[in-house]
Amino acid sequence: MSTNPSDSAISPAEREKLQQLFAHGNKQMSIASFDYANEMFTQCVLGDPGNVIYLKTFLANLKRKYGDKKKKGVFSFLSGSAKKAAGSKKPDQVFKAGIDALKANPWDVDALLSTGAACEELGHGDVAVEYFRAAVEADPNNVEANRICAFALRDIAAFDEAKVCVIRILKARPGDIEAKKFFNDIETLKTIHKGKYSSGDSNQIRDAAQNQGGPIADDEDAMGRKLSYLEQVERRIKKNPKDIANYIELAQHFYQNGDYEKSEQYYVKVVEISEGASDMVERLLDTQKQKLHTKVLSLKEEFEKTRQESTKNEFYQTKEEYDKKNLELATHRIKHHPNHSGYHYEYGILLQQQKQFKEAIGEFQLAKADLSRKGDCLLALGQCFQQIKQYRLAMTHYQEAIEALSNESENKKKALYLAVKLAMALEDYETAEKYGLQLATIDFSYKDLGELLDKVAQKRQN
Repeated sequence: MSTNPSDSAISPAEREKLQQLFAHGNKQMSIASFDYANEMFTQCVLGDPGNVIYLKTFLANLKRKYGDKKKKGVFSFLSGSAKKAAGSKKPDQVFKAGIDALKANPWDVDALLSTGAACEELGHGDVAVEYFRAAVEADPNNVEANRICAFALRDIAAFDEAKVCVIRILKARPGDIEAKKFFNDIETLKTIHKGKYSSGDSNQIRDAAQNQGGPIADDEDAMGRKLSYLEQVERRIKKNPKDIANYIELAQHFYQNGDYEKSEQYYVKVVEISEGASDMVERLLDTQKQKLHTKVLSLKEEFEKTRQESTKNEFYQTKEEYDKKNLELATHRIKHHPNHSGYHYEYGILLQQQKQFKEAIGEFQLAKADLSRKGDCLLALGQCFQQIKQYRLAMTHYQEAIEALSNESENKKKALYLAVKLAMALEDYETAEKYGLQLATIDFSYKDLGELLDKVAQKRQN
């Protein structure tokens, strides 16, 4: 498969921004805000077409949004844009058109195939395979999808999976000579790949391929029953219990489907096999956090219905566990990603919520190096300095936040409002009026702004 030459084209700042969008999208997906999550994930896949995780999560969110497969042809008019773009022979246009079509129907086989082909042209071969796999999953009997997927799987040495695709083709077209030949070619390549024979032992390789017997489907049991996706992965685990990739695949599958309990079970195994690899521990902690968050929301909803004291107590206990897990995850991320400004910001917010203001200040000062969140960090710094009674520093940071934030930002309103309140407390009524009037031009109905402006006017008259 081709490499990913465009990775270097993504700057560290842009990659960090995409990761922040991805994290936010996951949070929205966990609370079933699928449309909002889709906005985040769409930016991720368009910004980094070579990221497999972005693609899988993008499709998983859409499938959860729609609930079940769309009827064939319902969104066929959207597929036309992908086909038209394909005719233009510009892979970036094909890719974007394909993503647009998939947003409406993640089971659109034509869009999945064309987008995968565009990925190959763009140099993202590994990701292209995932599009082809998704196309086969959407329509297992589609001969063209199986053929394309089989070739791609062969190129990454996923021989058994490629054979399954060829078997589907042969079931649909028993006399397909090309498919039969391709099946034998895969067997030969698999034998070479295993290292049983050197590439020069052509007679032995040919005999080994011929002695394989008829095709045996890896997606069926001994009685010919079709195995489910989960059964297939479990079978792979039984064959090779030390292959960490299979455990990760199942953990991700359950995570994306909101079953954090089962996802946690597999990530525990992943951490064990990886001997505590930091990235695997991070995934486990995140899964545990999501599990607790889901439970908190469920208990809150239950209490609002029943008003039972036992439910209320369990809610607060679980909320405390969630807060601790959230802090544990944030601490882990800071330790292993010391230059990730987004993680410093998240950690700072948690520290601020726990009234550890001095510690939070250090995190926000590190995080503000990221220009995309500079205004938010300056606002948070102003709040923290005000809490530790450093009022002049607080005002300075509010003023800088006001300059850095756009008028459309809710935090701009918040910064202006807090600046008004603090200026009044400092008896700097000129500054209070200045920022109060600025906030009034944006949103006069913000909180008690009208009353504050009246008070400022009275003070200035006295």
